Amino acid sequence: MKCAVFILSIVTCPVCFGDTSFADKIPDFTQTDVTGIGSGDGQQYCAPVAISNSIVWLNKNDSQQLELVNKLASKQYMNTSLKNGTGTTGVLRGVEKISTELFGGYKKLEYEGWRKHPKSYSSGVKVPNIKKVKSFISKNTAAWINVGWYKFNKGKNEYERIGGHWITLVGTKGNEFIFHDPAPRAGKSFSNEYVEYTTIKNGTLVGQKSGLPTSAKGYISLEKGMHVKSGADFAIVDGIVYFEI
Repeated sequence: MKCAVFILSIVTCPVCFGDTSFADKIPDFTQTDVTGIGSGDGQQYCAPVAISNSIVWLNKNDSQQLELVNKLASKQYMNTSLKNGTGTTGVLRGVEKISTELFGGYKKLEYEGWRKHPKSYSSGVKVPNIKKVKSFISKNTAAWINVGWYKFNKGKNEYERIGGHWITLVGTKGNEFIFHDPAPRAGKSFSNEYVEYTTIKNGTLVGQKSGLPTSAKGYISLEKGMHVKSGADFAIVDGIVYFEI
């Protein structure tokens, strides 16, 4: 299990330079620290873990994070599949349920991206907005990134989706995002992952998920610093869940 060292960084201009003030305060739990047959040893638990990082921080109680992870993964919350992980709909419904229990509700819970999701949570934005995500983290807010793993076909200029992953946004600095990545490939000790990004200029996102194919133009590609899954060429931000209490 990853443990944080709590260091407060003072940033004079969050809008211009980003905000690192909360990165060291938000937990960085590893999904495979969840063990047992019923959990599949956490192999598909990236979503409940990523969401739990922010929820326990907002709730100012990380002493029972493992219990929260298992609750979020359950049928009554996100309904995480031991084969396919957690879809966008499951994440949104689970966050709504847990926020009602812990915070009495929320001010904002919305989704930006191409993946299928209930209209009640829709921002109406298909291509995630960089300025919005970079200015979103505060003492009352959280954002979770749904990364798509893609193989690139240069001849067709197509990015074929072969899987996905959920990570916790914990801050930004300059032209970098700061993530807490639940995957063991990102390490099992606490680490702020500083990840550079670019935006895709052209091409098409393709795959078997509802919402594909769609134009790749404008989507965020996570570059240096991102722990890309073996077999994938690109890590592309398929969508973002924004939350505010």
